[in-house]
Amino acid sequence: MILQWTNANRSKLVDLFDTFKVGRRIIFPALLQNRGNIWVDSIESPEVARLQMSIINALAGDSAKSESEEIIKMINPHELVFFSNPGWSDKIHDIWGNRVGIQKRTMMSPVTLNIDHLKGLVANLPEEFTLELIDLETTRNLNENMSMHISMFFGSPEKFIDKGFGFCIKDGGEVVSMASTFTPFIDEFEIEVRTSNSGEYRRKGLATIVSSALILYALERGFIPHWDAANDISVKLALKLGYSNPYPWEAFYLKKPEDP
Repeated sequence: MILQWTNANRSKLVDLFDTFKVGRRIIFPALLQNRGNIWVDSIESPEVARLQMSIINALAGDSAKSESEEIIKMINPHELVFFSNPGWSDKIHDIWGNRVGIQKRTMMSPVTLNIDHLKGLVANLPEEFTLELIDLETTRNLNENMSMHISMFFGSPEKFIDKGFGFCIKDGGEVVSMASTFTPFIDEFEIEVRTSNSGEYRRKGLATIVSSALILYALERGFIPHWDAANDISVKLALKLGYSNPYPWEAFYLKKPEDP
């Protein structure tokens, strides 16, 4: 039987998730800040757990237990799923069959980030644009493309300003590129980068500049900015910024029956 964990004290669950190599900067702030929904096989002695944060799911524990099948069947189409125990991969393939979708990702290491290098990248801002720390008014006026992660993981512009931060590049008063904390964090976070789809803002290095500003701001305050790329373009940007040691991994999702 699968039960929902409702106790604000999640200390019993920490060891289950501690084996994760990827997604740690999303998982552990959620656990420690009592965010997201959790399902387990036992309240007293959990051995299987699912942490759900909007469309992201982290599966932990013993994938060989029968309850792991129940956990997997709870997941909705197009929700992203990742795990540390490779047995979960086999179980997901057994249950979802040819409806398994795979998102190839690459985790980068921040240990080689260099402040002087980042300052040099920020200095390349074209003079027709302005670079700003994102404030509440700007957050409230972001379009859906820019603010999707804010509504998903912070809930409101006010909570984003309270629990996260970001930088943006503006053309006049319009935000055309931004980089920010992906979710609420403690001292380490994943970066989310967005740039306008308009062709006039492409190939100007805006994503590089705004990401550099965010990373600098974080490093100067003792925070560790992490990078997890969803495509080759993102990997190349991370390498340009000074990240290193690419580590490829896979996240899964359940395709809808009509998906190709």
